[in-house]
Amino acid sequence: MENKDKYDEAVYKALFDFQLKEFDDTKAQHSKLEDKAAKYLTFTSIIIAALSIFSKQYLFDTNEKDFLFYIIVFLIVLIFISLCCIARFLFHVVEVSEVGRLKSDSEMINFFIQNDLPTVQYNLAKDLTQAIQMYDARNRIKVNYLKNAFKEIKFCGLLLVLTVILIVIDTLVI
Repeated sequence: MENKDKYDEAVYKALFDFQLKEFDDTKAQHSKLEDKAAKYLTFTSIIIAALSIFSKQYLFDTNEKDFLFYIIVFLIVLIFISLCCIARFLFHVVEVSEVGRLKSDSEMINFFIQNDLPTVQYNLAKDLTQAIQMYDARNRIKVNYLKNAFKEIKFCGLLLVLTVILIVIDTLVI
């Protein structure tokens, strides 16, 4: 019987250690997703600055309002709408949300005192499983928003390049 108890202790310790590592990894992924969103926001800020400069120069310095002018204005409006979508997706990623954590109240302290180590490790492993599941669910949502933001950033970047090319063409023609 003593061997089985030692085996149980080793199994529960391994289970707890595994769950703790998985929890740390999932929590780290959560932070990395938010960091990536911050980087995307930086890139979006660059697009906003470029759009502002080109729009101001073009809209206020153009005297002739030909067909190309209205196409460029339409593209600028599309870029603005695209930037709004990007910001929406990215702010969803960095939005504050409930994530899993372990209890650390007096009830947990009493649980540690009243139970043997394998029981504590087993129950902590179960609690970690719930916390990991909460983080995983939130991470899946963040990944979807990041994917949508990335697609929209690519689209917005292409629109910006097209707009700049058309502005250059229009200013050279005049």
